[in-house]
Amino acid sequence: MEPRNIVAIEIASSKIKGAVAAVGDDGTLTILAVDEMPATDNVRYGRVQNIRAVSVAVNEILRRLEAAPAVAPAKIRAVILSLGGRSMVGMPAKASLKFPKEDEITEKHVQRLAFEAAHDFVGDKNIEATVPRMFYVNNSAVRQPVGIFGEIFKGEFVMICCGRESRQNLDRLKIDNVDTRDIHYVIRPTAVADLVLTADDKALGTALLDIGAETTTVSVYKDGSLAFLCTIPMGSRLITLDLTSGLNVTAEAAEGMKAQYAENPDGADQIIGAYARARAGEIVANVVNQLNLAGFPPSSLQRVVLTGGGAKLGDFAESVKSQTKLPVINASMPADIRFRVAGRNNADNIDVVALLATGARRFDNDFLELPMEEAPDFDDEPAEEPVKAEEPVEIVDNGRQINIRDVRRGRVETDYDDNDILADDPDDDDESMPVSKTHKKGLFGRKKYASRPEQEKEPDYDELEEGYDDDENYDDDKYDDDKHSGKSNSGGDNGLSGIGRTIEGLKRGVLRMFSPYEYDKDDEDDEDDDYNKK
Repeated sequence: MEPRNIVAIEIASSKIKGAVAAVGDDGTLTILAVDEMPATDNVRYGRVQNIRAVSVAVNEILRRLEAAPAVAPAKIRAVILSLGGRSMVGMPAKASLKFPKEDEITEKHVQRLAFEAAHDFVGDKNIEATVPRMFYVNNSAVRQPVGIFGEIFKGEFVMICCGRESRQNLDRLKIDNVDTRDIHYVIRPTAVADLVLTADDKALGTALLDIGAETTTVSVYKDGSLAFLCTIPMGSRLITLDLTSGLNVTAEAAEGMKAQYAENPDGADQIIGAYARARAGEIVANVVNQLNLAGFPPSSLQRVVLTGGGAKLGDFAESVKSQTKLPVINASMPADIRFRVAGRNNADNIDVVALLATGARRFDNDFLELPMEEAPDFDDEPAEEPVKAEEPVEIVDNGRQINIRDVRRGRVETDYDDNDILADDPDDDDESMPVSKTHKKGLFGRKKYASRPEQEKEPDYDELEEGYDDDENYDDDKYDDDKHSGKSNSGGDNGLSGIGRTIEGLKRGVLRMFSPYEYDKDDEDDEDDDYNKK
């Protein structure tokens, strides 16, 4: 199994707490990081009041968790949020199925029964979970109905509900870098019960009291499952308010007095103890009343387990003992939970660790993600070193000292008097030679250089029309009509050479195009004569 991690956020009335845990192959938890921030006046009675302030606190806690040595450089991509508060309650529900004939009960029948129970529920709260309490097959109570044959199948359930506004405010939280589909909810009372209660506690009957700052949640387990759940809007903060008004001190000072009293009841002022005992007795009396109304009087239970911040006050345990006549114990952190952060392995972190433990059982994905290696930024790469200019090299050419740069740039004139001119040229290919500034192109692409000696002048074709001097310029072999055109030198072309006749033909064509009715010539062929007749 691949290693995976769980991240949870506990939003309570007094503080907001976050934790990260690694899940082992055997399901054990190793707490990697824990952090918290106060939530006074932003969360009231377990319900988020200030959406923006709580969002800022949650994001700050997540950033601190990511910066923890055991977590970095991984980033949080999923998170668990707790569901609780004064609006949370467990409501009983029933459903039944009847088959045409005796049939085997399957898992699909159980799911259908739970759906029918939730479908028939009527109320103004959201159903967050459907917890099965007891099943009946042919009116016989069974804990595991799958595999049993019967015609009548019934079920009793506890519908865990919370106020719609409480859930909406949680949905409105803005958590950075976490997709809304990766935000999961876990019911805190059932998660805490699964962490601190044993199988015997759930089977024999146990009341779990989670005493918070402004609420007290009562969960009753009997016959191995949840039987009752309610939330009383009373908590240990009432003691702080009593001290504030009774002793005329600030809320911070009263909270400090209460904390000192919880650590050393005998050494504290007896006035503080009197306030604490009076308020604790009132809260426990409301708890006992709720148990009696639900049909689970203290006499039907085996013991009471206390947890939460208020449980640190010994007056709560004393009041529960005196009013229920039941043994009372304070919940402790399970021994199989390992901590890699010092000072966190205590009962104060039971709530957030319970969320992590439930998440480890329910979710298989990893809530952390290692950052991908960043692609190299080619813009930041050092620029290539510029090519250094070659040092000028002096060479000797036919007794002359020449700079190689001047040769490449065409600044050196060719020495035509050199007897071995071809040997001096390293490249005979004209295309590879640098073009000199003195280089020019002649007629028909011929190259000529201004620095060359004066060459033979091109013939003046205008003079050829008047007559060509055979003795001085005419070359019988070069301009022989028999060789070039197949015609005699004598005749109507006035002794023109092949090139001359070509130029003369072009002139005639141009004149015909622009003077079709006036052009006439004695030596025109038959086609031209017909054209003039027109």
